[in-house]
Amino acid sequence: MGTVKVLIPAYKPGNLDAKVYPHWKDAEVFTEIELRNNEIYSVKPHILSSDTLIINLVKKEKINYVITQSLSIRALELLNRFNVIVLTGKIKTVRDAIEKFKKKDLYIVSLSKTKLD
Repeated sequence: MGTVKVLIPAYKPGNLDAKVYPHWKDAEVFTEIELRNNEIYSVKPHILSSDTLIINLVKKEKINYVITQSLSIRALELLNRFNVIVLTGKIKTVRDAIEKFKKKDLYIVSLSKTKLD
């Protein structure tokens, strides 16, 4: 698998045992997990200031995946524009989310637009 970076919205303190925040936008902290050869290499919590956009963090840190319980259509479109794969599933903690990621036990969130006939 090489090196991948995963970003997960969480409650403080944003470590592996932190609970996953229920929505992408308003998270207290965003936990960045770097995996190398499918093993945790680093855990870095990011607390955003009020004027910091999440997408700027995603671009700066070169995030590959986001794991979240919910997010807006706008957020999904923006993340997809930067080639970030959005995943979801039954997750409770950051550690739980990463373990399920490693086992490929999550679901890809995608947006399908179909014109009404």
